[in-house]
Amino acid sequence: MGNERDLLRTIIADHWDALKPILGRYVPDEVKSAVVSAVEKMLRCGTEANGFAQFRCPDCGALRIVAFKCKSRFCPDCGRSRAAEAAANAAGRLLNVGHRHLTFSVPCELRPLLYKNRNLLSVVAKAAAEATIHAVGTRCKAHAPLPGVMATVHTFGRDLGFHVHVHVLCTEGGVRSDEVWQPVKIFPASQYRRLWQYYLLKNLRKATKGNRSAAWIIGSLYKKHPTGFIVNVMSSYRNGRKAAAYCCRYTGRPAISVRRIVGYDGKYVTISYKDYRDNLDKTLTLTAGKFLLRLFAHVWPRYMRDVHYYGLYQPSRRKKHVEDAVNASKYHDQMRPVPAASRRERMIKALEGLELRCLECGSYVTLEHIEYAGRCYEKKVKGPPGGQQWQLSLSM
Repeated sequence: MGNERDLLRTIIADHWDALKPILGRYVPDEVKSAVVSAVEKMLRCGTEANGFAQFRCPDCGALRIVAFKCKSRFCPDCGRSRAAEAAANAAGRLLNVGHRHLTFSVPCELRPLLYKNRNLLSVVAKAAAEATIHAVGTRCKAHAPLPGVMATVHTFGRDLGFHVHVHVLCTEGGVRSDEVWQPVKIFPASQYRRLWQYYLLKNLRKATKGNRSAAWIIGSLYKKHPTGFIVNVMSSYRNGRKAAAYCCRYTGRPAISVRRIVGYDGKYVTISYKDYRDNLDKTLTLTAGKFLLRLFAHVWPRYMRDVHYYGLYQPSRRKKHVEDAVNASKYHDQMRPVPAASRRERMIKALEGLELRCLECGSYVTLEHIEYAGRCYEKKVKGPPGGQQWQLSLSM
């Protein structure tokens, strides 16, 4: 791993011992546990503590140990491959049709509520999808078309502030109730703004029932934003593959690319970003502790999903909806999603032609032993008390 990728790991390693005891003061408990797990995995990445494979040369007897990666979404090294895998899996679900990219922004008044209760992020994703499905459905009054929607929730802004927004990929068309594919090319931002406000506030009011403070904030936003909340109608993609790659690029890696960390002197960290308000390139200098706290605030709690599917892509009905779309379109099978390669297929391709040779004599080495981190490898043999125990290993 090069020095550039090591920079984020270095910053965290230098200040983790000081931040860990006070982390609970700044992030919710569910985020704290996820941060501790992610950071400890990242710091073990590429070391024997994270597990290793042991190879031995049958000719000269030389020993070679290859340490395993952590495969954590918070690791800048492993996150790159995880993001690519997430994009491939998402693209394998999307119809082979044009997709429109929309961004739904949550107003600043609601961000403290979402910061404290991360379960509400799924409510935000659902509201963005409902607004999109409603708007597309108005394109044909007689038979409302049902589009495919993929919603990806991001919690960070370009300066690592807590700025919740939803990236939505919507098919440029939908299946009507009379089994006809209805193309949709018009995505009026003014209509989406009002629908986004309505569904977001409606769903949040329902999810926070009994919370008087939240109810007061939600009720005041209709007057503060009479034209609705911000929705940007962005690029149009010919197919879902490129769009999925953009929307999923931060689902498998940290909220900031290591290339944007332009300075670190052991105490202060300087990052570069483009301010969307004036479209100018700027830099921001923070103490290492404040920088890491901003970064840790965007770690997702365990088992929480940041990618959601609705409409034609609804998981429980996706196969049926895909067949309906294929039959409704004049292009038929050309609309079918291109399935992503399975993990087994990717592994076979990665290992294809792999030759492990001894660094001393050049002979082929054999796998002698595998050990994984955090697991017990001692297996008790049935027999009298004090019987012999054996360590599991893989020999070739």
